[in-house]
Amino acid sequence: MRFLLCGQGTSEILWSIHAALVDLGHESVLALPDITQDLIDRRVDVLFVLNLFDIPRPTVEMLRAYIAGYGVPPAVVHICLKHPLEEIGARSTEQIRETDRWMTENDISMWCMCRGSAEQSARLGLTRVFHEPLGVHRWICTSPAQGGSVDLYKRWMSHGTPGLQRHPYAAMKGPSDTGEAEALVRGRCLYLGQGWPGHIESGREPVPPAVHRHAEAVSATMMERPTLHRLQAMDLCGLTERSADPAWTLDFNRAFTIAFAVENRRRFALAFRRGFGEVFSLWGNGWERFGIASEPVSSAPRNAYHAAGACVDFGSLAYDTAIFPRTLEIIKRDGLLVSWRHADTDRLFGPHEDDLTFTGEADALQVLSALAGDADRRARLRSAHRDWAFEQLALTAILPRIIARLQD
Repeated sequence: MRFLLCGQGTSEILWSIHAALVDLGHESVLALPDITQDLIDRRVDVLFVLNLFDIPRPTVEMLRAYIAGYGVPPAVVHICLKHPLEEIGARSTEQIRETDRWMTENDISMWCMCRGSAEQSARLGLTRVFHEPLGVHRWICTSPAQGGSVDLYKRWMSHGTPGLQRHPYAAMKGPSDTGEAEALVRGRCLYLGQGWPGHIESGREPVPPAVHRHAEAVSATMMERPTLHRLQAMDLCGLTERSADPAWTLDFNRAFTIAFAVENRRRFALAFRRGFGEVFSLWGNGWERFGIASEPVSSAPRNAYHAAGACVDFGSLAYDTAIFPRTLEIIKRDGLLVSWRHADTDRLFGPHEDDLTFTGEADALQVLSALAGDADRRARLRSAHRDWAFEQLALTAILPRIIARLQD
């Protein structure tokens, strides 16, 4: 089969999908940053897209019709980086039905990395949403280019591509990799992420106080029972009926992001700064709101995950899952991932969950302190967990399930 990968967003996700498709025996191309005509003058079976709902619908329809001239209209898989309801921008049941009808007519599905968000979307009437974890792949594929360089983008690649090369994912480093970041984080406890997400409230009407109270109640339930995702906790809090209202759900999700995801970041970052001082290396905007000093936003530390003593994670802003782009990026770049224990950390860490996850602030300090004092143990856990994750979350196992779904 032929797969075209395109769109704007976290393009590193597509690097892994691209290489996994090639290793599965398919033909695949990364069309970034845009789709040129030479790439689609042939049969294409499936499009994987990062920002489909930012593209005008007529453009999507024309692209499918053009490709259909070389075979059949391709199936389209939109990879959700936000909650599916936020991706489509629908605030009413009628808008959801209309969008769902358009998606059905154009063979469009939404791949959601969070089981709870996928179930919440189904309750709201989005029938084209499915859940699979994003997964990981050890390699990135390139092909030879003129002048002795290599091409990552805009080259159709397959097993038979002359000179096809596979590079360890961790070998891919951006232009910001000057070595300075590695020196700044070497041996330290590293967190890279926003403190206060300004985009949550920017240009929007305030969330009603009653919705804030509901979000705080659901957050408290999930703090007490970390394995729950938000839909399960909402049902326990008596919000099943309300959760079928799209407008209410959008407001709830905004309030919940602050009450749950941001609060977790604040409490754990504050505990680490108090417990470890400057040994805790914090990078990102918005931390001054909590009185916590941080380095500015930068992509450079991502290239130095392998050098950090531990790379901590406090959960996603968008989802109730431990398996999302940042945590997978840490694993693929050979970092030692240590995470707050919440929904599906058991799936991400398996037999290493007790050693590499924490619950409350005191537990977090104990887990990190034990790792900080034992370099050999850190090395063993990093290697063992990486091998386990690459096997249990292999894209070469996940993608065939998605392809089979598209062919049903």
